[in-house]
Amino acid sequence: IASYLNLVLPREDHRAREQASRLQHLIEQSNWILTCGLQMVNTAPLAPEPVDLEELITQTAAGRSTHHCSRLDLQLAGDLPLVHLDPGRGRALIENLLSLFEYLSQDGPLRLATSQMAEGVCLTLAAPVLGHRSEASLGPGCALSLTSARQVVEAHGGTCRLQVDPASGVVLKVLFL
Repeated sequence: IASYLNLVLPREDHRAREQASRLQHLIEQSNWILTCGLQMVNTAPLAPEPVDLEELITQTAAGRSTHHCSRLDLQLAGDLPLVHLDPGRGRALIENLLSLFEYLSQDGPLRLATSQMAEGVCLTLAAPVLGHRSEASLGPGCALSLTSARQVVEAHGGTCRLQVDPASGVVLKVLFL
């Protein structure tokens, strides 16, 4: 509805366009929170298989809106070993984390990088969101999103660690073993 409104509203009606934009943001946030909740109650058995994490990231990012992709700085290492991950849950995990960091950074930039470490493959998301002092201060939906992400990552034997620094922003490191 909000996307349609943006198409039909007169360009000069800035107030109405602003309201439609807010509506669209609320709808996206609601979808993100509902998706996280559904992941939490997913009782289907895992079916991990060797997955190219960077390919999964690229495919997921390509399926997102142009507005979101323009803010995303992808820094993929290339030639990483495959990770053992349920492809469906992996895609949902990447979508969840991108939505979380888009929410946190509002209209600012966000970075997604991959790297190889001695322990495994690392996925790092970062946003220069200033002023937050703890995970609890990040806002509604963030705790559910992070819990859902941790649940997926830990079910696959990995770790998920969030760093919140009021001066530099928010960084999430996901390690796939």
